[in-house]
Amino acid sequence: MANTALPALRQSAYETMSCPHSYALVHIDGLRPPDTTQSFRGTEIHEVMGAYVSHCAQRRVAADFAYFDTLMLDTGEEATTILQGCRENTVVDWQNFFAAEMPLGLDEDFKPTWSIMHDNSVLPPDPLWNIKGDLKPTAYTGILDAIYLMAGGTVARIEDYKSHPRPFDPTTFQGRLYSLMLFMFMPELEEVEFVLRFVRYSNIARPIKFHREQVPELKAEVKRERARQAEYHQTYKEEGIEALPAFAGTHCQYCPALSNFKCPIAQLNPIMQLTPAERLNFRLWYSVVSRANNQAMSQIVEGSGGTAIHAADANGKMYTFGPVESEKTTYPLFVWTGNGFEMPVVEAIQNWLDTTPEDWMPSKRSPLPWPANIRISSTKLNSYLKAKKREIVHNAVKDVAVKESTVTFKVTRDAEVDDGRGEEHQQFSHDDPQGENVGCSTSAPAYEF
Repeated sequence: MANTALPALRQSAYETMSCPHSYALVHIDGLRPPDTTQSFRGTEIHEVMGAYVSHCAQRRVAADFAYFDTLMLDTGEEATTILQGCRENTVVDWQNFFAAEMPLGLDEDFKPTWSIMHDNSVLPPDPLWNIKGDLKPTAYTGILDAIYLMAGGTVARIEDYKSHPRPFDPTTFQGRLYSLMLFMFMPELEEVEFVLRFVRYSNIARPIKFHREQVPELKAEVKRERARQAEYHQTYKEEGIEALPAFAGTHCQYCPALSNFKCPIAQLNPIMQLTPAERLNFRLWYSVVSRANNQAMSQIVEGSGGTAIHAADANGKMYTFGPVESEKTTYPLFVWTGNGFEMPVVEAIQNWLDTTPEDWMPSKRSPLPWPANIRISSTKLNSYLKAKKREIVHNAVKDVAVKESTVTFKVTRDAEVDDGRGEEHQQFSHDDPQGENVGCSTSAPAYEF
């Protein structure tokens, strides 16, 4: 029997709200989402990391590899592989540690109240919060992976562990909801830093900061999402699940309609049309055919002296393949004058900073002055510095280099069949339908904990 009562809004429910139909199946009809290796992996990783940071904080140590290894004894193969990769790169800030796996809940008025666990059990606020008085029903809930409270008690950090294969920015609903909840539980806080830590990689973490003056803005946003959630329930009650539309996306992997093939847009949903293996085979075929086709068209244009190829669709819309001139702007670091070098770009920026100090002062929203974010690409620089005669300056430059990790989705081949070239298994870009610009990567700045 469907339960149209409005449950508390939590991160998992919010993600399902991307597809109103799927939300209704799970949170109103009560269908269980299909178990996946990803869900098992995520649960195991969170349990290990929560226990580990708590243990290190209690022992007042930054790391304990032996204990970390004992926590991995019962984890699955995929979770173990990921955890082994971050074992030696996890440094626990035990001096500022406050709590791990901390459930929080807010009522409709954003006051602390009951929290709801993953199994939907209801818990009163932890005694450390000293919450007194009658508690109202829970409207918002979440479990914070790790909380750190800095000296002085006005700045806190939330670390959320992610096992996703590709890092993403922390500008998420989860970050705003969790930061708001911590502001409400700790009225003395002036700043909350929410950090997504991607445990697959040694140095990838994405931080974002919120300040006390943003609390009204955060409340307004989560209230909007709460209202949208209520609309789903009202529509279901008045018109039935058929009135709630379905949308395809990453959330399909966790939808009950995917496993029983009852997705209302199954014929249009690309996730249901082919198996993952079929999609990989199609990509391998497509990359070879696309590359050969592009090469043939390029040769036709070059052989004709640059005459473009034109084609029109049934509506008369014209498409063209041919030479297109583009302009690329670069700023030289050094300019040779004949007698020596000058640095006009650096001098211009330095003059501006000297005469306009208010433009480079750090702020709450940007702790670093903007010139500190300017970088020189290593591609061209390294080609000159790697010469043996420049070893001294190369080492000096490496000492101030900012390391960034890049995560790329690409096709790889088994070692026993790899001939070393792998030309037909290049990286693929979502931005290049022709398959020439091959690479779908995410560059993530390192973050020091």
